[in-house]
Amino acid sequence: MKKCKYCGKKLNDNFEFCNSKCENCYEKMMDKDSHKIKYFTLGIILGFLVMFYGIISNNNVFIIGIGIVVMGIDVVLLPFTTPETINFLGYQKSKFAGRISGILLIAVGVWMCFIQ
Repeated sequence: MKKCKYCGKKLNDNFEFCNSKCENCYEKMMDKDSHKIKYFTLGIILGFLVMFYGIISNNNVFIIGIGIVVMGIDVVLLPFTTPETINFLGYQKSKFAGRISGILLIAVGVWMCFIQ
């Protein structure tokens, strides 16, 4: 059974959206998101570099945790998900799932900071 790409409602026909409002909202959001992908990529790379620095500097778990927190903040602010997730949940719910994943990353990073 197909689902609306924006709201996630089940569809009976071969359409991708349940109505024109969902289609317009989806197109607007995809347009806005396409400009933010470079910032998302930059945030992930920055978090990875911080984690890598923590690894090469005597396995400093605190710095590794900071890197994970940076990636988590990036995912919370810019919750991009895969096209498969969007097809399965719809755009709105996949954004919510992305933010939940980011919050979990932040929690893991904070936990890593205090493991020592």
